[in-house]
Amino acid sequence: MKYHLMEHESFREILKSRDDIKNMFIKQEKNLNDKKERLLRNKDFSKWGYLGPLSDIQKHSDKLLENKEAAFTYMLQKETQELEINREELSFYSN
Repeated sequence: MKYHLMEHESFREILKSRDDIKNMFIKQEKNLNDKKERLLRNKDFSKWGYLGPLSDIQKHSDKLLENKEAAFTYMLQKETQELEINREELSFYSN
């Protein structure tokens, strides 16, 4: 029995690590979505964190303000990329 517990110690460590990463990811995702919601309500395109020219957003401003999902793709792109990296790390531990 002693060796059985020792064999599973590394598996328990990986599970704990995965759970920590999962909790961190969920928290980051919620914070990012809340931040995007606030930016959408403020309607200030200059604060959206879009990496391209601001004129791209202003051309489609009416559609973006009506369609939340489309607007979210333009918002906080650096933070969204970081979140995607964390999503990939989580899927590495999960699969």
